[in-house]
Amino acid sequence: PDVTALPDSDSATACFRATSAVRIPSVKKGLCNQRMRMVQDIVIAHLFGGAVILPETVFSREGCNFKAECYGQYTGMIPFADVYDVESTSRALAAVGVCTMSEGAAATRFQPSNVKLSVPASKLSLPASVSELQDFAETYQKIFLGRVWSVADSTVCCTLVVPDSELAVRLLRQVAAAFIPAPRIVSLATQVLERFYKRAHEEAATPVAIHWRGQSDMAASSHALNITAYTNEVARMLAPLKPLCLLILGGASASELAEIHARLRPAFGHRDHALRLYSKETLMPGIKWSRHFGGYDDLVGMVDLEIARKVWTFIGSPFSSFSVIAATMRALPCSPASECVDTRMVPVDVSDQLGRIFALQFPYTDDTLRDRCKALTRLHDWHKPGEWSCPTQPRASHRLRPGIARRGRGGRR
Repeated sequence: PDVTALPDSDSATACFRATSAVRIPSVKKGLCNQRMRMVQDIVIAHLFGGAVILPETVFSREGCNFKAECYGQYTGMIPFADVYDVESTSRALAAVGVCTMSEGAAATRFQPSNVKLSVPASKLSLPASVSELQDFAETYQKIFLGRVWSVADSTVCCTLVVPDSELAVRLLRQVAAAFIPAPRIVSLATQVLERFYKRAHEEAATPVAIHWRGQSDMAASSHALNITAYTNEVARMLAPLKPLCLLILGGASASELAEIHARLRPAFGHRDHALRLYSKETLMPGIKWSRHFGGYDDLVGMVDLEIARKVWTFIGSPFSSFSVIAATMRALPCSPASECVDTRMVPVDVSDQLGRIFALQFPYTDDTLRDRCKALTRLHDWHKPGEWSCPTQPRASHRLRPGIARRGRGGRR
């Protein structure tokens, strides 16, 4: 829908103030990596006074199920509205001060162009800290005035913005949480959680959900996860919680649950009921999940992501964009307050240190770090002039005033 026509004061105000529009491309990555790119594009657009044009389609793997041979094959194209509730997402973004426009509405109001922020001749090189973006905001707002432009092309993912202040972190979290899942995703996630909590209650066990990433794709890919170290750390974290009902997120059949159970069981002693494992597949066996979502693996995973957002206790894998997006959303106050009480991460990283990179770029804890930019330069091969560091005094701006977390249908706002 054209959000400028919605009877909502936040939408009307945000769109009235927009001086340009940023077209966000579809990126051939998993849905959570695509979301990271969209969040950063939106933050840049917001700081430069621009509205955003959300992509009409997004990508997904098809029938891969975490197999190493199809790890990076994002061949499926899904309508954006099959993944997200467009109207609710637009309203949530408007509450943060961001206007969303349709392609048609933007073309009527602004002049189409092929201008990109990330061009070699640009005065501002990406990635950039939020303070750097603020320093250049007035200049680029004039350059982009009255135009439709983009931050970077569709091959760029996924580090563009580094939040270097508490307000910048809060803005990034609010934008990340503004993506409201499509109604059928929310409905199925709610049903899975209700059944899981019922089983935990019947067994007088602690209910915990974990995003399990001990599959072969993470070990066989360039990330080279040490699966033994990963499994040992998960077992160490879970053992004190026994008796435990563990919900495996990311998709797991009964046979796959049995395999995970065998790997974790030694940490729970010889008690038969100390550890019970479930997945959405075993809690709702009547649903053929892949077929239900047209064979799109990443779309099926959005049900798991909504569960991760809402479950009482969530344990994530810090090198996974799925876990990082979930933890970033959970860092904001929940509605109702009984949801997302406890968030933890398995203390294991992959060989290319994705976990450290994600934690710097999408901070999901309130730990302070003096210079995220300098820390990232040690982890990345940046094409930045000189030694990059965040400004020592983050800039003040009316665009970084703390927003109000709205509450309503679909979860936190």
